[in-house]
Amino acid sequence: MHNTDDYQLVQRVLQKDRQAFERFFEVYFARLFRFCNARVSQADACEDIVQETLFKAMRNLSGYRGEASLFTWLCQICRNEISNWYQHSGSKSEVLVSLDDDPGLTSALESLQIDFNDEVDRLSTEKLVQLTLDYLPDRYGKALEWKYLEGLSVSEIADRLGTGSIATQSLLARARRAFRRGFRDVQQELQAAT
Repeated sequence: MHNTDDYQLVQRVLQKDRQAFERFFEVYFARLFRFCNARVSQADACEDIVQETLFKAMRNLSGYRGEASLFTWLCQICRNEISNWYQHSGSKSEVLVSLDDDPGLTSALESLQIDFNDEVDRLSTEKLVQLTLDYLPDRYGKALEWKYLEGLSVSEIADRLGTGSIATQSLLARARRAFRRGFRDVQQELQAAT
């Protein structure tokens, strides 16, 4: 089992731990909404889709084994719900990514060695970056955001994570590798949807 934090959260939710249940929704509702909003342009529909996703996830939570991150597992359910929504609504699938621009992303992109040629490419790349961060395991996404968007030092990130500097450097290295793979995957997924 690779995702012990996620697995423990799920086990606590299954034991009807109210704090775990609230944490589950607090952490995943907004991330799933952004994930959905990148694929469905109607905010009302996204809210319904995410609620249905979380409802189905709760009904099937005992099937989560921790082999993938909980967010990845939830995204698969959400993808199915998005597909169902498009089938039932008669709408044609569209790709819309509505994320805030953040000037700090430029330095993050440069540090991750992602190239962009013009302003349009830069803006769409920034949106892909945010989607990719949402795909990553929570620790990876947070560490990268803290490092490249907030500009925290390794020692400051280590303090936030409650780890040492060497462990944090290792985590950042793994997070950057996962980000590169995830970035390509998100690009391919969005290209396939168009």
